[in-house]
Amino acid sequence: MNQSSLQPIYHLDEASKQSLIARYAQPKQLETLSYATVRDFCDSADHLPQVCKLHDDIKNVQRPWLIKTILSQVPLGGKLLEIGGGEPIVCGILAELGYQVTLVDPYEGAGNGPTEYAQYSQQYPHVKIIKDLFSPNLSQISPAAFDCIFSISVLEHIHGDAHRFIYEGIRKFLRQGGKSIHCIDHVAQGWGTEAHEENLKRILLCQLKLQNPDYPLEKIDSDYAVLSNQLKEDVETYYLSATGHYLWRGNVPYDQFPFRKVVSIQSCIAT
Repeated sequence: MNQSSLQPIYHLDEASKQSLIARYAQPKQLETLSYATVRDFCDSADHLPQVCKLHDDIKNVQRPWLIKTILSQVPLGGKLLEIGGGEPIVCGILAELGYQVTLVDPYEGAGNGPTEYAQYSQQYPHVKIIKDLFSPNLSQISPAAFDCIFSISVLEHIHGDAHRFIYEGIRKFLRQGGKSIHCIDHVAQGWGTEAHEENLKRILLCQLKLQNPDYPLEKIDSDYAVLSNQLKEDVETYYLSATGHYLWRGNVPYDQFPFRKVVSIQSCIAT
């Protein structure tokens, strides 16, 4: 691809911007822990078709939820940072809505991740893109610089004590009173459930400690159980579809990657 021929990408016209702001930029009570629902997906399909595509990827419910949540929690013009965003679709829309947006991603291609740093930098000039791993050691940004730090389908790919390192960075770069907002892919039933459960508990523990440094370790089990039981009983819980699973599976034989119930866990914390 000829990089010099790339044109900036914009997703919203002026009428769309004003419609989204009028509908979603209303202060809303925080949902510390929640999960994606079909109701929210349908609302997004109606009002945010730019990021709610009908092709079975779980990001189709996560991306619009994140945009709507930021509109309700962060005043227009606020400073936002996305961790590991890859293609800056969400960042681009948030920038178009009037936010100051930074994206941090290494663009190294690990785990079939993106490598198109130069391309995206040209296509999204309204987004500041930093080619690096997110960490508390980033020198390109200042401490307490952001009103919100968020991620979509990133934290579940980080394991063990590495979560603490990520959250040291969130704590360092988020201003007092800022929001930490994340969508996390989670296997609720099927192959890998136990490992996903333990990993999610570590993520949620780090997240909850942003708000309450004294949050007790033993309480995470009961909080997780409440959330897990609620989503399993809720007829409106949004699950990754069979078609979505087929796309995720790629060339891996089905016996090595059988179908699982995958949900999106959502967390929004005010520091």
